[in-house]
Amino acid sequence: MTRAPFAYCLLFFLLIGASGAHAAASAQPAATNVGEWLAKAAQAVRTSSYRGVMVHLRKDELDTMRIIHRYHNNIEQERLISLTGRPREILRHGSRVISILPENKVVLITHHEGRDNLLARVGQFSSEEMQKHYQMRVLDSRRLADRPARVISIQPRDKYRYGYRILVDEDTYLPLKLNLIQGDQVLEQLVFTEIAYPDSIPDEALEAGYDIQDFEVITHGAIQASNPQIADTEWHSSKLPPGFRLAESGIRSTESGQLVRQLLFTDGVATVSAFIAPVDGQEPMNGGTTMGAVNAYGHAEGDYQITVVGEVPAVTVQMIAEHLEHNGQKP
Repeated sequence: MTRAPFAYCLLFFLLIGASGAHAAASAQPAATNVGEWLAKAAQAVRTSSYRGVMVHLRKDELDTMRIIHRYHNNIEQERLISLTGRPREILRHGSRVISILPENKVVLITHHEGRDNLLARVGQFSSEEMQKHYQMRVLDSRRLADRPARVISIQPRDKYRYGYRILVDEDTYLPLKLNLIQGDQVLEQLVFTEIAYPDSIPDEALEAGYDIQDFEVITHGAIQASNPQIADTEWHSSKLPPGFRLAESGIRSTESGQLVRQLLFTDGVATVSAFIAPVDGQEPMNGGTTMGAVNAYGHAEGDYQITVVGEVPAVTVQMIAEHLEHNGQKP
């Protein structure tokens, strides 16, 4: 669950007190249009306390995980426990994310100020802006995990983005199922098979299930760069896919200590990351690769390696990679 896009931790949802969250969500007036449904879903993802079992499907792979989520003292907290494959556990406390890999005796600590999932981004943009690039509709009612749910359809208007289909709990507005779609094909699916909304969640339910005192700790996050080769480098895009814009730019350090510039592009729903670093004598990567719904494209610009990754169609990452310019010009 360390992969940023749509799934693997799904880098979850957005943030009222644990004891009153469910009641507050249930007491909301009923949504009457797609904009209200999405707004209430984005809020519920932050303000609901819940426990459940979630399944993530992509191609022939299936991951099952137990999730415990609450908001307490103005801090969002979450615990994810893998129930299939290699043991792993994710703890999140505010922006601090701890990934535990017990077989390797490794703890990875990262910081994420925001969420990189569909509903977290939907909550930040108006439905009017989204409708320029997506067709959004409220469809029929379904039943999932013994809960009544309404289907929300988000279809792209062009080839540069995927579509989404969301089942939203009609009582709490928590998303119970998310499908990532390209044409008629479901690329990935995240679905609750069990869900409960307890009145309170104790502290111990959000603590690690492993003794990690002897584990190797690796910290990875944004830093203030001192290397002028990276720090003084400015990058711009001469052409972006329609609707995409630069949302964030910063310097990050890899596990090996290399400084990398990261640019984050979004259209309000989809998110794409560009990583730029000196080639340093290594063979540059050129061309595209695909892993499920995630596409990556490598492109060498002078002495720099550009790698663009996102849960978007291949044409989108290629366009972004090939139109990044150094100081406004090709180096």
